[in-house]
Amino acid sequence: MDKSLLKEARKHGNPIYPVSLYEITCPADEPLLDLHWHDELELLLVTEGKAVFRVDLQDYELQAGEAIFVNSGELHSGYIVGEAPCSFYAVVFHSSLLGSGSIDYLFDRYISPILERRYEVPAHLRREPGPSMELLAMLDQLFAVHHSEQAASELTIKGLLFGIMAKLVTLGKPSVRVKPEQEGFRIERLKTVIEYIEQNYAEPIPLQKLAELARMSESYFCRFFKRMTTKSPIEYMNSYRVQQAASRLRQSDAKIMEVALDVGFNSLSYFNTVFRQRFGCTPREYRRRLQENA
Repeated sequence: MDKSLLKEARKHGNPIYPVSLYEITCPADEPLLDLHWHDELELLLVTEGKAVFRVDLQDYELQAGEAIFVNSGELHSGYIVGEAPCSFYAVVFHSSLLGSGSIDYLFDRYISPILERRYEVPAHLRREPGPSMELLAMLDQLFAVHHSEQAASELTIKGLLFGIMAKLVTLGKPSVRVKPEQEGFRIERLKTVIEYIEQNYAEPIPLQKLAELARMSESYFCRFFKRMTTKSPIEYMNSYRVQQAASRLRQSDAKIMEVALDVGFNSLSYFNTVFRQRFGCTPREYRRRLQENA
């Protein structure tokens, strides 16, 4: 399987400086972070509200001022807790930023073990005295530098990322054992299914086909998928389809029915219902809001 087909399509930075920083604000009635993965490392700092982030199979509830660390290749997603909006900053960077491109003693000693899961670092970074609080302060400084657009900000950001990784090492410990083979195998099966959905969402996708890809019975597959993603396969497919529809509504003036058909819905009323469940408004209202805010 070509796993690259499953990865998030967005490019983070460029090969010379593989770092991107994002600021996200999400109303309580909209989705926060869809399930995805990428080769880069990621740190997300919640600045407002409360959210639950899932990293592989573990859920972490974060409040404002706390952060989550996502290792390379880990599936992750998030949803808002409560009725208040949620905002967060994210820095996404490739591990190559931390290496010299040749034999690198520090990279081999400290970074490679994290990437290879031979060294276990915490995912949930809380505001607790010590290295965790120091790491969060560095993360605050990193985003402040980004917003200030000060001279040589790239150098400062790179230096802060080195400091953040050093704090993660301080907070971590050697893994007693690598990720259980069975758990890793389940995640690979899930990635295979998601890859198929993302490639074929515009066409009818029978549950039987997804179950076959996962090499499971249909009933077991539905339980497996729900346990891994917190959504049923149908809920996940519909969610992905309306996310694609929202992108088309932002980028084109195509008719609503045309958009619905393009993303795999044969019924306009059902499309409207699913879209409203995810975005809190109909596709027509969504487009109108975009035009009003333009």
